[in-house]
Amino acid sequence: MRSYKKKNLNVMSVNTLTLILAIIFLTIGFNIQEKYSFWGTFITEIFIVLIPALVISSTGNIKEILKIKKTPAINVLKTVIVTILAYPVILLLNGIFLSLLRNFIEYKNFPMEVMLQNVSLVNYLIFMCFVPAICEEVFFRATLTNAYNVYGVKFSIVCSAVVFALFHFDIQNFVAPFFLGLLFSTLIELTGSIYPAIIAHFINNVIAVLSARYVNQRVFDFLWQTRLSREIGSLQLFIIIILFVISIVSIILIRMIFNSMKNNITEEVKIRYRDVEGIDLFNFVPIIALVILYFIYHYIVF
Repeated sequence: MRSYKKKNLNVMSVNTLTLILAIIFLTIGFNIQEKYSFWGTFITEIFIVLIPALVISSTGNIKEILKIKKTPAINVLKTVIVTILAYPVILLLNGIFLSLLRNFIEYKNFPMEVMLQNVSLVNYLIFMCFVPAICEEVFFRATLTNAYNVYGVKFSIVCSAVVFALFHFDIQNFVAPFFLGLLFSTLIELTGSIYPAIIAHFINNVIAVLSARYVNQRVFDFLWQTRLSREIGSLQLFIIIILFVISIVSIILIRMIFNSMKNNITEEVKIRYRDVEGIDLFNFVPIIALVILYFIYHYIVF
């Protein structure tokens, strides 16, 4: 007789695991990454993110929980297009947030261009793009959204995105992971498969690395030489205006693509769209503790 495998993980168990892993990441993970660089990232992604996700998912129907399911090639193509279109939107939102944040705190500047100098691009593509795309999607998207789905799809998308952003432990890097989390979770819900989210995560990271290494400074130099930027008198404001215009077009196209993907949702995927149950705040005590830990860490470091 085959034993029954549950399709949804326990919310308290997942949230408690998230808090424990966050503490391990802060106390051990950061030190490993600083000491061993790329291999440190690989170690933390595998042992602090991926393996715990696989262990807790194995308590249920792991294939269903992790949404390991083939997706049509058209969904892959749409995922790539959506990710590219979303990049300027994320840049705009992150830039506005940082501009506002500067009025309240003095934050540290870590230019990615400097970090990428004289470093093999292959290392970044593997350890900073490919590995995190798999490990983080398995945990922060598949595992967390599976547990949170009991409160409804919209709640699961937003809450998992918040946890993903918190786990970065950097207030300067909160907005981008949050909105990317929304994007990746939405792709999973629209397709019923984890693969589009992994692909989107990988593509976004690749764009970030390539832009920092080959594009950003050249674009800044070019824009500053234009007559319009000189008339405006601020390169930052000029870039925000450009990103705003591009973002409007991108959002319209993304909505159109999402609607086309929504129209192709199978009955099996539609079953996951349920009414929101009453939220038991006790289940989210570990997440509240994570938020407190986040601000304590920020206060100590920054």
